[in-house]
Amino acid sequence: MRKKQNLMVLAIGLGLLTGAAAAYENRDFHGQLAGSAVGEHVAGVPSGGAPWVVANSEFNITANGRIQVEFRGLVISTGAFINTVGPVTMVNASLACNDVVVATTIAVPLSSGGDASIHDQITVPARCIAPALLIRIAATTKGPVANGPFIAVNALAGSTQAGDDHDH
Repeated sequence: MRKKQNLMVLAIGLGLLTGAAAAYENRDFHGQLAGSAVGEHVAGVPSGGAPWVVANSEFNITANGRIQVEFRGLVISTGAFINTVGPVTMVNASLACNDVVVATTIAVPLSSGGDASIHDQITVPARCIAPALLIRIAATTKGPVANGPFIAVNALAGSTQAGDDHDH
C-alpha cells in the first residue's frame, strides 16, 4: 500500500513539474486591458489627460514578437467628451519590459466608438521582466503624436464601462 502511495505522489509531482515546465516554455504574454486614469505612469510613459474605460479587450504577445490586440469601447469616461474618443484618431501599442518601453507597433485607426485591432510583429527581448502593454495615442485630429500618452494598459482588475453603477 505504501508503495502505491509513493508512486501516486511521484506521478502527481511529475505532473506538476511537467505543467510548470510547459508554462515556462510558453512565454506568451496575454490578458485584458483597463482604461487609464489621469496621473498614472507606466515605464516612464504618462497617461492621457482624461480617464478612459474599455468595454471589452483581449491581447496576446508571443515570445517571437507576434502581437495581436483587439478592443471595443475604449472611450473617455467623464467630462465634456464622455463616451467618445475625443480628438483621438489613431492608436498604437507599446510593450514595456524592465520598466522601459522596448517596442511599439504600427499605428491603427481608432473608430469613433473606441474600437481597434492591432496585428503586428515587434522585437521582444530575451528577458522581459514585469511586462506591460500600453495602448497609446498615435494621432489626433491635429495630426500624428510621437511617443503619445497611454489611454489603456494591461491590468488584473477588470475594466468598467462608463455609467456602470458600483453602489449596489
